[in-house]
Amino acid sequence: MQFLNASLLWPLLPLVGLPLIIHWLSRRYPKKFAFSSIIELKRTIAGRSRVFRWRHLLMLLLRTLALLALLLAFLKPIIANREKTAASGRNLILLVDHSLSMGCMENGSTARSRARGEVKRLLDSLEADDRFHIVRVDHTPTAAFTSFSTHKSAALEFLDESPTPLTRADFRAANHLATELCKDAKGSPDIYYFSDFQRRDWADVDFKGLPAGSKLYFVSTTDDANRANRSIASLELGQGAVIAGGEVEAKLRIANHAAQPWNGKVEAGFGPAHLREQEVTLAPWSEMDVSLVLPVPEGGLLKLTASLPRDNLPPDDQRHLAVQVREREEVVVLTGNEEEGAAPAPSLFLSTAVDPYGGEKGVYRPRHLEPGTLNPAALAASTRVIASRLPLLNDEQAGTLVTFLRGGGGVILFLDGQADAANIEKLGNLAGEALPIQLTEKLDSTHLPGGAMRVASGDFHSRFLKLFEGVRRQNLALLEFYDLYHAAATGTGKVLLTYADGTPALTESTIGLGTLLVCNFSVAEASSNLARQRLFPAWIHEMLLRMSSTGSAGMEPFLVGDTVAGETWAADASGRDLLAPSGKAAPARAEVTGERMRVTFQADAAGFYHLPGADGRDLLSFAVNPDPEQSDLRVMDPSVLPDRAGGENTSASFVGNTTDYHLLLRGKPVFHWFILAALAFLLIEGVLFKSSPRAADP
Repeated sequence: MQFLNASLLWPLLPLVGLPLIIHWLSRRYPKKFAFSSIIELKRTIAGRSRVFRWRHLLMLLLRTLALLALLLAFLKPIIANREKTAASGRNLILLVDHSLSMGCMENGSTARSRARGEVKRLLDSLEADDRFHIVRVDHTPTAAFTSFSTHKSAALEFLDESPTPLTRADFRAANHLATELCKDAKGSPDIYYFSDFQRRDWADVDFKGLPAGSKLYFVSTTDDANRANRSIASLELGQGAVIAGGEVEAKLRIANHAAQPWNGKVEAGFGPAHLREQEVTLAPWSEMDVSLVLPVPEGGLLKLTASLPRDNLPPDDQRHLAVQVREREEVVVLTGNEEEGAAPAPSLFLSTAVDPYGGEKGVYRPRHLEPGTLNPAALAASTRVIASRLPLLNDEQAGTLVTFLRGGGGVILFLDGQADAANIEKLGNLAGEALPIQLTEKLDSTHLPGGAMRVASGDFHSRFLKLFEGVRRQNLALLEFYDLYHAAATGTGKVLLTYADGTPALTESTIGLGTLLVCNFSVAEASSNLARQRLFPAWIHEMLLRMSSTGSAGMEPFLVGDTVAGETWAADASGRDLLAPSGKAAPARAEVTGERMRVTFQADAAGFYHLPGADGRDLLSFAVNPDPEQSDLRVMDPSVLPDRAGGENTSASFVGNTTDYHLLLRGKPVFHWFILAALAFLLIEGVLFKSSPRAADP
């Protein structure tokens, strides 16, 4: 048995003699009377008898024992859990949660600051020969020391200098690290877990392999098992390129991790001057997809940020995405000789749709090209081609288009020429497979019911038909086509739009890395009313935007803690620093291979890491975000952990955050038994020496 307040024993020990002093002061002496009295004489004789003296000594003993028991209870007696080794004191390992959820503000403080306070209280309770390890548990657990230490101030400094927690906590890896740290230690360690026990981090923790005889203690650093939080779970762009001066659709997923509904605004944009916002309402414990159409101010690598109003966990209120924005692009309008008397020509409508504003203000710049001049050099500066009224292409011209498609280009082909059937067959043969549409005969208004054909159905999940989502689908009913090819689907590729008689109206096929759209109609005024519709320029832009790339212009984001790498031209990046989100130079490794430089670094903060060039534009830009799985702050019941962790070789217990670490370190308190003993002694005295009623005087 040990006493936590053993230093007070000697100062308080004289109090044990207090009953003896009281006994000595209360001794009975013979009374003096002026006249003798037989009764008083008898009482005097009885009080001086040997039996009476023994009764007083027994009373003195019981009172002394009662006071001694109270004194020992005050000294906090305990029964030791584990005896110290002969050579040294106890060995402890402190595993401190450093995940994103530990940064949530709760009643004026964070779980991280509470964990730091609990660690300090535990360290203050250690004796001089007790040794410890302290481990910061994040995505890669890190120990403060290489061996067991007694440097308490260094341990606290290690926690204070740790970066803001933005990752998950890998306690499975932390347990393996704890086992490695104990290999050369004598005796079994006490292992303390300081955590908020967020369910994502603790769902699959494995306690197997810990040193035999270990004692595990789980210390909670939060009082609220259902802390409220909201976050942006994801941010991405639609498929296709993003063009300077145009618009782009940003897709966000908002999460409400709370028992109460939330209403507020979400905003996104390329900088403060180009923000767009939207009001959202989320039900409890729910997620919502939100779309915002954002203006694109310029070309290059731009930084897109979406944000929510600040809450108790600010890091996940923002989401970042680096976006590759192309400059105003050239679109080749490939048209054959116009038929005599056909006015206005289809090329005029197509050019106007490509650049409806004129004066170099639009996203695209049209360039006219005749089929006779079609060659690889003519298409070298473009990634998109619109073809209409093509004559019969020779093998070299058709091969140029197929090569252009295989390299990632996009072609929109309108079937309004005299040789379309032969051109379709030739393109399919050169591509190595048949195209989705097979043409038969040309139909004009005299062969169509009512003089016009209308679209009856479509694959509206296609990226080329986003313009007709929801109620906007009724715009298709306004389109009338006066001449077209009677055709059939070949079973390859995709049929996106179909006429009322089952003839394909719009098909999509992938050739290499590129996309070919075949439109079984014409934009000429005599062939359809498409060019007169307000949706025509918007639809042309939609197809041009979506066809050049099947992927998103948004660059792949990273999570805090990831190793990030990127390449750029060595001549442009030489002598320049990679900047962290704080604006300071970030530690990075640069490797030059030929004319290229590869930059590698560890992402330790959320935001944008970027390598600026000489002209102020970024050569490299990387978006880094917190792990979205950390945003759900609900905790698991820590009281079940002892059952999961305990076994034949270990014991485990859950302790609150008001624990007396002196007791945990040294043993179980037994002061209450001494208090009960003192009461028992006083009770015995009361029973044995209860005064009997005085006999009435005669």
